[in-house]
Amino acid sequence: MTTQFVSDGLRAIEEKLGTRLDQGESAFFERQLESVESRLYEKKLRELKYRTLIPISNRDGEGAETITYYLYTKIGMAKIIANPSDDLPRSDVFASRFTQKVHVLATSFGYSTQELRAARFAGVALELFKVDASRRSIREKENGITWLGDTSHGIVGLFAHPNIPSVQAPLDGTSTTRNWSGKTPDEIIADVRLLTSGIRQATNGVHEANTMVLPIAQYDIIANTPRSTISDTTILEFITKPGNSFGLTLVTWLVDILGQGTGASDMAMAYERDPEVLELRIPMEMRTHPPQMKNLEFIIPVEAENGGTVVRYPLACRFLYDI
Repeated sequence: MTTQFVSDGLRAIEEKLGTRLDQGESAFFERQLESVESRLYEKKLRELKYRTLIPISNRDGEGAETITYYLYTKIGMAKIIANPSDDLPRSDVFASRFTQKVHVLATSFGYSTQELRAARFAGVALELFKVDASRRSIREKENGITWLGDTSHGIVGLFAHPNIPSVQAPLDGTSTTRNWSGKTPDEIIADVRLLTSGIRQATNGVHEANTMVLPIAQYDIIANTPRSTISDTTILEFITKPGNSFGLTLVTWLVDILGQGTGASDMAMAYERDPEVLELRIPMEMRTHPPQMKNLEFIIPVEAENGGTVVRYPLACRFLYDI
């Protein structure tokens, strides 16, 4: 499939030039582009965590212009009746419709004819830094859309979602500041409990947080601070211990959350990491197209489709700012 895809592009270039690439050059270029295609699809990026922290969905299919989902609400009641009875109460289901636009992300990379000849002469792969830069730019844009959105195109990111509850870290106990840098371990643990129990209470126990993301500084505090002066267990180990009341199975740092709280303060986010709660909709994953000849350069277009972050159950998420 890939070989035919690239071969068709090379034939189109030859028709435009009115000449044919020699057999060695054509075969070499085709082989290199097959390697590029594989690299674009398969290599992982550790620095961008959105694909680990947010479930990904590709089910919308390539070419979708909008994403529509329905939130169903079940209502009704039952009662004890006399037999027979003709005043039975009604139960029903109501659907709310939500629609988000799909956007196309695009970039490109290229090789000059001289670079192609030099690579073939040396018998080495074409320069891969350009491929990395192209892939990175798509991934960066996807990451930004996931967390922060894109105001110029009306895309709302997860951290600015209007229906996710946001609460301020309290001044409780002996604390003189809301920031974790000035709080005791017990006070920090109380803040974490405020996050997780808030989700449980707001949803009547239907949803429970299993994930929490923090700025690096706050993550380092809980990862390196003992639970108490007589314990060798850190705060992080305590709140993620299996079977405790917090329910957290993953707590990690995230660069993108820095300064995203109310008033540009630092915040924590706890949520139920489940595709039914929230997911990033990507109708088409990143794809390379056949090379296009422009002057003395081969241009390889790259594109992807992105529908943004869908949050079906915002009450299963919660922000805690001023930490």
